[in-house]
Amino acid sequence: MKILFGITGGIAAYKSIDIISILIKKGHDVHVIMSDNAKNFCPPAAVNVISKGNLKTETSDQTIHIEESKWCDVFLLVPATANTIAKISHGIADSFLTSTILALPDKPRIICPAMNTNMWENPFTQENIERLKKAGWKVISPVEGMLACGDLGIGKLPNPKEIIEKFEDIVNPINQWLFPLNLPKRGSTIDSFSFLDYDWKKEVEINLYPHVGSFGVRRRHDVHKGVDLYAEVGEKVEAVECGEIIEICEFTGYESSPWWEDTRAVYIRGKSGIVVYGEIDPNPFLKIGDIIDTGDYVGNVKRVLRKDNHRPLSMLHLELHSDSFTHTGNWEVNGKKPKGLIDPTPYILKSKTHF
Repeated sequence: MKILFGITGGIAAYKSIDIISILIKKGHDVHVIMSDNAKNFCPPAAVNVISKGNLKTETSDQTIHIEESKWCDVFLLVPATANTIAKISHGIADSFLTSTILALPDKPRIICPAMNTNMWENPFTQENIERLKKAGWKVISPVEGMLACGDLGIGKLPNPKEIIEKFEDIVNPINQWLFPLNLPKRGSTIDSFSFLDYDWKKEVEINLYPHVGSFGVRRRHDVHKGVDLYAEVGEKVEAVECGEIIEICEFTGYESSPWWEDTRAVYIRGKSGIVVYGEIDPNPFLKIGDIIDTGDYVGNVKRVLRKDNHRPLSMLHLELHSDSFTHTGNWEVNGKKPKGLIDPTPYILKSKTHF
C-alpha cells in the first residue's frame, strides 16, 4: 500500500518515526511530508532515513503536492495539531502539507489528533473534528494520560502500535469472528500476541510468535500454515462465522506423519474465505452443504500428537484460505507462501469471546 504520511508540530511528533518504521516493515511504501513546525520536534534527517529517502519537499516552482496526492492510496496525519485541524476543516492551503491535503482525491484520509486537554475539548476544535468526519475523514482519537505540559487528561497520542492497529482496521477491515473455543483468550493486542494457554487457569501466556504453532513459523520439515489453539481433548469447537460446509475430511494421521494421531477437519466457506477447523472430531450430524451459523457446534478437539515434546498433545488447528482455494499446498521451507493461504491471526486476535 502507498501511504502518504503527514507530520505536524507537537511534542508527539517523535512517535511518528516509530509508526513509519512499523509501516515499512509491514511492506508498505511510505512517503512523508512534514510541516515546518514539525521539524522543530522531529529531526528531518531521521525521518528521511527511516522512510528510505522518501521525505518530500517542494519549492515554489514545483507541483509535488499534486503528484503526491495522486500517488498515495491513503493519507495518514500523525500527529495532528489543533491549528492544522482547523486549517484542514476550513480548506486552508498555506503550506506544502495543507496544499497536498486539499488536493487529495476521494481516498481514505486518517487523522490522529494530539494536544492539550483544553485545546482538544474546546468547542471550536470539536466542531472542526465533526466537519472532518462529515467530509469522510477517519479520526483516531487521543487518549487520556500525562501530557507534555504536566496536565493529566485527554489529548495524548496513542502508542504507535495501537495507531497501527486502528489504521489497519480502517483501511483493511476484517469480519469479526467468534472465538472458536469457550475459553478465555490470552493477549489481544499487537503487543501481546499469545496462544490460549493449555492450562489456562494458571493464566500463563504462550507467545504466538515465534512459537511452533503460530502462522508462518518455520519448522524442521515445513512452514506452519495455520494457528494452533491449545485446548483439552473434547473441548467444544464452535463456528467463528456463518457459512456453508464444503468438505469434511481426514486431516492428520500416522500415514502422513509418524508423530500424528488420526484427526479430521471441517471446511466452511464464509465471508472471510474458507475456514478450516482441523485436528478435531467433527459433529457427526454435519454434512456437506449444511449452512452453519456463528457459534454452531462444529466438533471437538482431538488429541493429535502421539508423543509429548514439551508442548500440549491436543489443539484446534485453524487455517484460512481464500474463497477459491479449498486446499492449499504444503508451505515448503524457504518456499513462498502457498497461493490462497491467509493468515488467520488478526481474525483470532480481534474475535469476540464468551467472557
